[in-house]
Amino acid sequence: MVRVGLVGLGFMGQQHFQIYQGMENVDLVAVCDVIPERASEKAPSVGGNIGEASELDLSAQARYLCFSDMLEKEKLDLVDICTPTHLHAQMTVEALEAGNNVVCEKPMARTLAQCDQMIEAAEKTGNMLFIAQCIRFWPEYEVLAKMVANDDLGQVKAARFVRQSATPGWASEGWLMNPELSGGALLDLHIHDVDFILSLFGKPNAVLARGMNILSEGEPVDHVETQYMYNDFVCTAHGGWVYPDTFPFNMAFQVLGTRGVLEFAVGNDPMLRWYPFEGEPSTPEYEGGTGYENELAYFVKCVEDGTPPERVTPQSARDSVRIIMAEAESIEAHEMVIIG
Repeated sequence: MVRVGLVGLGFMGQQHFQIYQGMENVDLVAVCDVIPERASEKAPSVGGNIGEASELDLSAQARYLCFSDMLEKEKLDLVDICTPTHLHAQMTVEALEAGNNVVCEKPMARTLAQCDQMIEAAEKTGNMLFIAQCIRFWPEYEVLAKMVANDDLGQVKAARFVRQSATPGWASEGWLMNPELSGGALLDLHIHDVDFILSLFGKPNAVLARGMNILSEGEPVDHVETQYMYNDFVCTAHGGWVYPDTFPFNMAFQVLGTRGVLEFAVGNDPMLRWYPFEGEPSTPEYEGGTGYENELAYFVKCVEDGTPPERVTPQSARDSVRIIMAEAESIEAHEMVIIG
């Protein structure tokens, strides 16, 4: 049984809490949040752009307002960090140095220097660090990865990824809209597709990004369109959180190969469809669920087995942050940025 301590009971923390409650090999022994109401016996629901929100019953968990206290008083196998981005590095290093394995929500950290601190702490302590890049584990995206690996699409010629959200008003004290804390839509939302593109195709040679501030002057980039320069195909990603509250969350991709097109969008029915050049359209067989469930199940199994995670390494998560920084540089300079 893997003993878990969870810190941060906002939107994502509540998603993780509910998933752990359904896992037979996990004992969620402790929770922590600096907001007293969220660390009470009945924690209020916090909604987001995807997933169900509901009140949490924390009566079975030890409850803490101080992260350091939880680390000191609880014997844990795994610490799950779902706090605002600017706290990821500090909390991850503290948890690793206290002898715990760590799963930290994406993005890895606010800066590359902080990513390096996390990697150094994991290497120094020998404890496992896993960054929760959930799209690599999202069932429909797993189908795409498998079809690319198996050459089912043939040679990929064009790939486009989309991620659109209403403006995130659910974050405590509006931290998501503070660029110093979150990095804005580039680092918090768009990084999902950046990370998946890197996992699927490797690092591009360069990026060319165009972004804008739509919500108000002085805000971070909240809408972006990026082209990733590969040698023999076109790859783009479009995303932002500038959409009205009534606009449904959308994540989608369309990948064209020499054998056909695989298309996915959460608003389609069916959501995933394969259109071959030869034969009839079909929906590949795959198991449902969410990437949140699959990523946590994967890392808990890594902890059980004592095997470091290979599907998302700390270095690969850092690479995703590096590409985001290159896109921000491209937007600022109005020119292509070479990836070293």
